[in-house]
Amino acid sequence: RRAKLRLYLEQLKQLVPLGPDSTRHTTLSLLKRAKMHIKKLEEQDRKALNIKEQLQREHRYLKRRLEQLSVQGMERIRTDSMGSTISTDSEQEVDIEGMEFTPGEMDSIGSASDAEDHYSLQS
Repeated sequence: RRAKLRLYLEQLKQLVPLGPDSTRHTTLSLLKRAKMHIKKLEEQDRKALNIKEQLQREHRYLKRRLEQLSVQGMERIRTDSMGSTISTDSEQEVDIEGMEFTPGEMDSIGSASDAEDHYSLQS
């Protein structure tokens, strides 16, 4: 039983980052460091989940925005296809990756869920 406990402590020592200041660790100090390390990993996990949720909201918002722009583009093509073949500036592709949308723009182009996703991205 003691041999098993010693084996588990050795395995724990391999998993937990230990400070360079001490060469021999007591069981208590090893367990305290393991506890701190677990808390640190849990915090990192929580932050990663928050970032993941934020990116999912951003993805949904951008997907809806792309659909809206595609629909607007199709409507523009239909109205211009009545014989006009001249391209105007408004028909040019627009790079929206770096664009920031103000609340006023959100009201005019997006649904409530679009706005919620966009506002949650900023928080």
